[in-house]
Amino acid sequence: MNGRSEAASLPAEASAARWRALPWRAIGLGAASGPLIAAAFLEPRLHPLSWFSFVPLLWAMRRAATDREAMWAAFGAGFVTNFLGFYWLVYTMTVFGGFPVPVSVFFYLCLTSYSSLQFVLLALAFRRVGFAWFGAAPAVVWAGLEFLYPNLFQWRMANTQFHLPVLLQIGDVTGPFGLSLAIVWISAGVVLAFEKPRRLAPLGLALLYLAAIAGYGAVRLPQIEAAMAAAPSLRVALVQGNISVERKTDAAYFEVNVDTYRALSERIQNDVDLLIWPETVAQWWTPADASQLTPKTHPFQGLRRLLIYGGPAYRYLENGEPEGYNSAFLVGPPNEVLARYDKQILMPFGEYLPGASLLPFIKDISPNSGDYAAGTRNNTFTVPGAVLGPLICYEDVVIGIPREMTRAGAQILFNILNDAWFGDTAGPYEHLHLALWRAVENRRYLLRSSNSGVTSVVDPVGRIVAELPMFREDVLIASVQPLDLISFYTRYGDVFGWSLVFLSLYLVVTAPPRPSAEAAQ
Repeated sequence: MNGRSEAASLPAEASAARWRALPWRAIGLGAASGPLIAAAFLEPRLHPLSWFSFVPLLWAMRRAATDREAMWAAFGAGFVTNFLGFYWLVYTMTVFGGFPVPVSVFFYLCLTSYSSLQFVLLALAFRRVGFAWFGAAPAVVWAGLEFLYPNLFQWRMANTQFHLPVLLQIGDVTGPFGLSLAIVWISAGVVLAFEKPRRLAPLGLALLYLAAIAGYGAVRLPQIEAAMAAAPSLRVALVQGNISVERKTDAAYFEVNVDTYRALSERIQNDVDLLIWPETVAQWWTPADASQLTPKTHPFQGLRRLLIYGGPAYRYLENGEPEGYNSAFLVGPPNEVLARYDKQILMPFGEYLPGASLLPFIKDISPNSGDYAAGTRNNTFTVPGAVLGPLICYEDVVIGIPREMTRAGAQILFNILNDAWFGDTAGPYEHLHLALWRAVENRRYLLRSSNSGVTSVVDPVGRIVAELPMFREDVLIASVQPLDLISFYTRYGDVFGWSLVFLSLYLVVTAPPRPSAEAAQ
């Protein structure tokens, strides 16, 4: 072998050596938590698995010989969790963003790796604090990371338990983080209960904390139900036109698509107070300052009731350049624009392309990506008998905007969305199960009008009380009650979430240094 070939083989041999040096046993054990965590997001009936889902990861981190080994175990858990739980994002990036499939897969692997770093941060903290505070320390750190870590799709372990309303009620104090803490604490208690010598007190305290959450729910549920029973009703119709992605993006069908919504609404509009159509039903541009709709911009000229619908709006900047918004319009008969709300949190790769302002050439990679501007105001919609807080698409997953809408006077929250971009996957259901916590946190009905499903009504205790199947053309009619209750969470916000962050920092900073061989012991 000549010198050149020997030199070329050195990087390959070094790479192979690094690959062999990875702690595969720890990675495999940590990764075993991935399917357990993702299971309830993919199939909600598997929600009991969530209570034990962190056991393999905590066991792996406990037994890791080094910090590096623990971090790799955590990365394995995070990668498998996110890879399985949000597989549908590949389809969404391909259809919504217009990326070629290989590019979508690449972006998905990058996003999955980024999301896995949340687990790695848990491992770093765990190597410092171990199972301090009777096993609660890793649960405190995890729940604090849930609150603080900027995931694209903001999932929490508490989202897995929506079948159990008695456990959800703590959300009006702690948000989802109080229940997430209980889930991970029980996993920590199980690990300690199987160690030698057995330590049963941590599991007992975790179960006692869970019992306190259930007790709070048992008291709070009838209180909220009594408030609902005493409130007046508003009769609403959520219209699901089931327009396919292909028809949605084909200009030849724009008017035909709206005809579907007109026909569905005409049959029932005399029986309701308010019609709600989904996001971007109208696909023509409407001036942002319009007070009246013209025949060309009115989506329903036979309107006899109030109508909320989604469509793009535009205005001109001082430099003469147009600026577009993804908007919700409130229209009264026959053609008066009563209010408008502009979406504040835009979806990357669909409504804007990250980095496009600095690197314009990347728009050629994703020709379907929009170029919308973000709204800046929490405009509420006032209708006879109620004040409504508008949300568009992803905004019912983000905690802050629904809370601010409620603080601004909203008595009912509604979301207009188009989850057809998720395809026939678990995505639309995951979206619903993450969003329903906004109803509990703020003690408001959450109405979700979706183009293809899941159109649904969530009551103020977090129950899905009405729902239309996916991919069906239909109307969901419901009577809902405007509420004026102001919960602890609505009034004071993320007191619990920030407390978890500060407690985590306190644990990490005050933990005594440990020799690496004894870390997490």
